Amino acid sequence: MREFLLFVHFIGLGLGLGTSFSFMRLGLSMKDTPMAERAPFMLKAFVLSKNGSIGLALLILSGVGLMFVSGPAAVMEAGGIYFKAKLALVVVLSGLVGFMQTLQARARRENGGPVMAMIPKVGAIAQLTTLAIVLLAVLAFH
Repeated sequence: MREFLLFVHFIGLGLGLGTSFSFMRLGLSMKDTPMAERAPFMLKAFVLSKNGSIGLALLILSGVGLMFVSGPAAVMEAGGIYFKAKLALVVVLSGLVGFMQTLQARARRENGGPVMAMIPKVGAIAQLTTLAIVLLAVLAFH
């Protein structure tokens, strides 16, 4: 069971990080494109964000499963402060993803609009948070 949960955990990690790096790449490739052309393209590209949400859900579900397979107390002890910090950042990341979904829904309703400028900023914070989570996981379970 542990191996299956680890497999699901890594699939979730790939989906989540892959999505954030894909959006970063799309944003960089569109930086010289006029907003009149960029906004409609990015509104369509938001469909990719579902992959990130699915990845986060897989990470949380498989992470909870891994904790219970190994025993929550043993995992907390083995992971130490790094694991606790990782869990705190997962809560922060969940909030950022929810906020990003709200911004994207608003951008779709407004057919772009001023909210579009906030999305890359929140996305960058979410990506840095995700990378910090991965670093803390490595430190916790090296």
